[in-house]
Amino acid sequence: MCILKIFSDTSSFKRFALATKLEVVSAYDKGEMRGVTKKPPAEQYQITLSVSDAEWDDFKLQVSDAIIFLTSNHDELLMLHSTHEVIDGYLDFPIESRLDGDIAVQCDHLPKQLIKLASNFDFGILMSIYE
Repeated sequence: MCILKIFSDTSSFKRFALATKLEVVSAYDKGEMRGVTKKPPAEQYQITLSVSDAEWDDFKLQVSDAIIFLTSNHDELLMLHSTHEVIDGYLDFPIESRLDGDIAVQCDHLPKQLIKLASNFDFGILMSIYE
């Protein structure tokens, strides 16, 4: 279930969200309440895009899907950058922890191809590990 979060201090993503072919998970304007939870209002404009539907225990498929996403949506992501002042963006990979009494370390590899593709858009990479 990898997602791509993109932030701006000056530009709303809502018009882009209505026009894009990409799957939009959410789009918030600065100061807007986020979802039904008790999260504080958004400090920046934000759009979240779906990158992969792979399960948390299938990191390799999430990575493969992310490579396909960044490659096949290159033009759309470039357009987003050209129409918005993007200050931050990152791929967020939720990963199921494999640590237990028998496993002392968890290592997950990011291939160079993914890192290069993400850097084309100045995107970072976050690996969120959940118990």
